[in-house]
Amino acid sequence: MPKKMGYQGLLYYGTKGSTAATQITKRVDCSYDTDVEVGSTTSAGDGSAVPINTGEATALTAKLTFNMIVDSADTSLTALVAASRTGNPIALRFIPFTGSTGLDADCVIKVTNGAPLKGEQTWDIEVVALSNSLREPLLNI
Repeated sequence: MPKKMGYQGLLYYGTKGSTAATQITKRVDCSYDTDVEVGSTTSAGDGSAVPINTGEATALTAKLTFNMIVDSADTSLTALVAASRTGNPIALRFIPFTGSTGLDADCVIKVTNGAPLKGEQTWDIEVVALSNSLREPLLNI
């Protein structure tokens, strides 16, 4: 597979309950992580040897973070900040590059405004929870 560049990642937002369709074109960096929570299945055995630690997946976790340069005319940024300040889920979809799979879910987000002395102000957006109130989160769609 040819190498892919960060700008090829596609990020969308929309109304909760539906697949996000409005592309966020002014994002800078984006990171999508998945993780597995594991429950222990280790047992003592017959006591003749130290047990080997074993486990099974109990839950999947997804984390999406991205940042945007502050632009008061950016309607995507305005919608994301508004969603974070109410706690209402917003639909987000991230595709690392055309033809690949990524996240499609209703997400509760938080935002952090950075205002460095020697740089542009940014908004850092982080998914803090996936919502299943209107549809199931999809981690690999």
